[in-house]
Amino acid sequence: MMKNQRRLIAALCLLLTLPLHGYAERELLPDELHVRTLHTAAPMPAETPPPEPEATLPPPSPVPTAKAEEGDFLFLGHRTQSAPLDMAGYYLEEMREAAERGDPAAGRAAEQSRNAALRAGGTGAAVSFDDLCLLARVIDAMAGSDWLTDDFRMCVGEVVLNRVASPEFPNTIHDVVYQRGQYTVVNTARFASLLPRRECVDCALRLLQGERHMVAAVVYQADCLQGELFTMFPDRQLGSTYFCLSDRLELYS
Repeated sequence: MMKNQRRLIAALCLLLTLPLHGYAERELLPDELHVRTLHTAAPMPAETPPPEPEATLPPPSPVPTAKAEEGDFLFLGHRTQSAPLDMAGYYLEEMREAAERGDPAAGRAAEQSRNAALRAGGTGAAVSFDDLCLLARVIDAMAGSDWLTDDFRMCVGEVVLNRVASPEFPNTIHDVVYQRGQYTVVNTARFASLLPRRECVDCALRLLQGERHMVAAVVYQADCLQGELFTMFPDRQLGSTYFCLSDRLELYS
């Protein structure tokens, strides 16, 4: 009986102490609570700066692509300009060279080729090789000295062409320069073997292609006044040369 009572009392005491232990378990000292919080609380994430906005780059410029145009062609990625050959000009240069070296066969062949190039669409005026060669020789015979100017040479040749176009004189260069009593220089032995200088051939070409320095009525060239004066060229060695107008100006209006 006494043993049972003791056991009952011990059990009751045990039951009474359990809440006290639980309460003591909850009533922690501030330091202990702080330590436990440090150990049990989830660590706060470190503050990270907000992500910087991505730099917006301008859209890439379009890469230009080579585009072939008319007159162009592409070679290894590069544009190359092509141009049609000036065959009329090429054959005119051959005519010029043939006149300088006195080669009528080559000059006439170049003339025919040039005329064909002109018919095919080339640019320029038709030029007779025989006219070119004869006019260049007349210019050289009368104005070929080194100290004379191209302006003077042009005027000498222009008188010849003005006479060809005039109703007062023959209609071809050959007939004008070989007209009796006019260009006596063409009847000399020197003229028969004369090879014209380059500058004289150039002046003849310019004239035959239409260049003019005087008016159409200038048909006289002499070392003295012969009609109304248009222009003159003084020269200490050869004397002055006068270029004069026709006395029938009504034919040139």
